[in-house]
Amino acid sequence: MKNNRAFTLIELLVVIAIIAILAAILFPVFAQAKVAAKKTQSLSNVKQISTSTFIYSADYDDLNVMAEYGSGNVHITWYAAIHPYVKNGRTYTNPVSGVLQSSGSDGIFRSPSFPVSPVATPTTWEQAQTGGFSYGLHHTIFADNFDSNQSWFPAAQVKPSLSQTQLENPADKVMMMEKGANPTWGYPWFHPWQFMWIGEIATVDGDVSTITRDGVDVYTPSSPMYDPRFDTDCSGSTTGNWECAAHARYRFGQTAPMVFMDGHAKAIKKGALKWYQNIYVPRGDAAGSWKYWYLDAGNVGPNPK
Repeated sequence: MKNNRAFTLIELLVVIAIIAILAAILFPVFAQAKVAAKKTQSLSNVKQISTSTFIYSADYDDLNVMAEYGSGNVHITWYAAIHPYVKNGRTYTNPVSGVLQSSGSDGIFRSPSFPVSPVATPTTWEQAQTGGFSYGLHHTIFADNFDSNQSWFPAAQVKPSLSQTQLENPADKVMMMEKGANPTWGYPWFHPWQFMWIGEIATVDGDVSTITRDGVDVYTPSSPMYDPRFDTDCSGSTTGNWECAAHARYRFGQTAPMVFMDGHAKAIKKGALKWYQNIYVPRGDAAGSWKYWYLDAGNVGPNPK
């Protein structure tokens, strides 16, 4: 006589409990593996991009590419300038000016964790920028001459990028970083200005021999320099205040992929950068400029304070 025995309710509950426990253990591991894979991909992106940027520099007498110049239908970003050296990711031929433009909305120019999707078939430069600018170049080293085609932009303001040989300690200076997202347009560079990283660091303004500390203050809620924009992506609530799209974003286990001016790339932990050592590059502003593209050391002058 056959003895057909089924699982009891208690046995089924035990099995379900074991499966639930295993799932609770394994799901975070899978999530961490996914984040690690995306971090690796993003690091590979910035490494490849930096190599192409260095090749561009070699072809232009050691001068680094400009971060951006022109505006509107003739707005040229570094993404478009180095595209011939990369041949990866789409470009956009402006129907009004015929100028080749790019915001790095796909290919190696796009971070695998960038939260804004590109427009599939853009018909305007504004649409072509959506979902772009995952990575930004150093705002001081790579010149920003945006609106340089306007009659009210004095010629004296237009500056070239710095050359490789003009930089001291290139292995210490961040060249490019993954940064925040804006739902529409973005910045092709990241902010190097002191007040967007750290408060006063010297007992005497501009005297580097009196520097007492270095680091980052803006991520610490208890600091008077704390600014939540610098640790988030832009949204509808940040309209008109877009600095979140020009600062580092730490999407991979609180790290951000960065590449330095000597070409080495690594994931930097949030708060681990030192502003004076890793960001500050002395340059000063253009004579008579109302803009402050190159006031990179503080609110009022070219020297750290």
